[in-house]
Amino acid sequence: MIRRLLAQVAARLHRMSIRTRLLIAYVGLLLIGFLALTLVAGSQIALAARADYEQRLLNEVRLVQQGLRAVLYSEGWTEEAEAALAAQIAEYEAHLNASIVLHALNEREGPQLRGSFRDAPEMETAIRDGVVVVQRDDDQGRPALFTAVALGDGGREGGQAVVQLSVPLENLTLLITQRWLLLLLVLAVILAVTVAAALWVARSIIRPLYTLRDSALRLSRGDLAIRVANPGDDEIGALGRAFNEMAAQVQGMLEEQRAFASNTSHELRTPLTTIRLRSEALRYDDSLDEAMSAQYIVEIDEEIGRLSSMIADLTLLSRFDAGRTELGQSEIDLVRLAVSLTQQHLASAAERGVTLELIAPEAIIPIRGSLNHLLIIFRNLLENAIKYTPQGGRVTWTIRQEAGGVRSILQDTGQGISPDNLAHVFERFFRADRSRARDVPGTGLGLALVKSIVDAYGGSVTLESAGLNRGTTATVFLPAPSSA
Repeated sequence: MIRRLLAQVAARLHRMSIRTRLLIAYVGLLLIGFLALTLVAGSQIALAARADYEQRLLNEVRLVQQGLRAVLYSEGWTEEAEAALAAQIAEYEAHLNASIVLHALNEREGPQLRGSFRDAPEMETAIRDGVVVVQRDDDQGRPALFTAVALGDGGREGGQAVVQLSVPLENLTLLITQRWLLLLLVLAVILAVTVAAALWVARSIIRPLYTLRDSALRLSRGDLAIRVANPGDDEIGALGRAFNEMAAQVQGMLEEQRAFASNTSHELRTPLTTIRLRSEALRYDDSLDEAMSAQYIVEIDEEIGRLSSMIADLTLLSRFDAGRTELGQSEIDLVRLAVSLTQQHLASAAERGVTLELIAPEAIIPIRGSLNHLLIIFRNLLENAIKYTPQGGRVTWTIRQEAGGVRSILQDTGQGISPDNLAHVFERFFRADRSRARDVPGTGLGLALVKSIVDAYGGSVTLESAGLNRGTTATVFLPAPSSA
């Protein structure tokens, strides 16, 4: 039964808002703590109030003792003295809200009278010259506090007198009740302040979460520019900053995808248009001579090759983006690879009037990876250097081994890159000079593919240029294979 009840309470709490649950937990814990503290403090206050009250009774009975002793043992005992004693007792009773009884004892009857005080410990103690406060019922059966003190015999023969003072217990109960009420009032004020503080804390916690929720909903509806304004320095503020970073990345990715789709469609449309125009001319234009027809066939073949190369690059890029490309683990001699690529491009460089030079050590420099991936990296960089270097220029490929890896530097004396374009060279389909894009062969994907492959292998690639017509330097660093 208890387990089912607890399960129902837990389910109901789970359906509540975080703000309500925080408030209930916070106020509940504080209420339990304050109640426990109040019970402990209240019991201590009650004990202290009783001790103070009893001490006050002792002080008051001693004052009564001094006052009555002066009247009782004055010179001569007359009716006026007896009336004065009665008046003094009445005055004390009115002032103290107490009942005062004067008991006279003598030596002959003392033992018998003492026996009659067996149920009055305060009298027994007073006869022995002590003083104590005792709680018991009075003659009307009401609880009361009793105390007594001996007045002495005043130097006379015949015995002594004892004054007995009693007050209703309700006087002490009223005092303790007042202190309890004061304590509960203080507790209520503290609890009210605590609830107000809890509401403020819960609101300060929940409001940024509501803002974050609304921002996330707006982002999901397509508002890519939405950001959490002024996130704080606490944990929720850190969450807001993380959301802003995520939103910025999502916006950048979507914008990049849109630009990529637009560029892809443009780059695919251009060769397809050329192929269509040339094929229609070959089919329907009877005025074409044999030379022009052969030229159109060559152009169609070149555009098909360009399309095939672009599709292959796009496919490889998409695999690297998705992390589905298997990285090679073969040990490849980078020097031997560089020598082979250099020899393959000597003819094209000579045709353009460009000097191609390789500077590499004679020792073997092993690199772990895929031969195809390494060919893509260095063929793209080498072909770019040759393509953009004018006649009489020079391309130098330097390879050197460093701590932790191998650095390859391809430096040309070509047309260079302006500072504005330098930050975009690794973007897909980017061409620094779009007016000459059709004159210079390529898909605009080479450098993007190079960066994706180098990053996948844990390396780095940079492109540096002092400006237009001041050459370009491409630097690739690939980590050395681990000893394991």
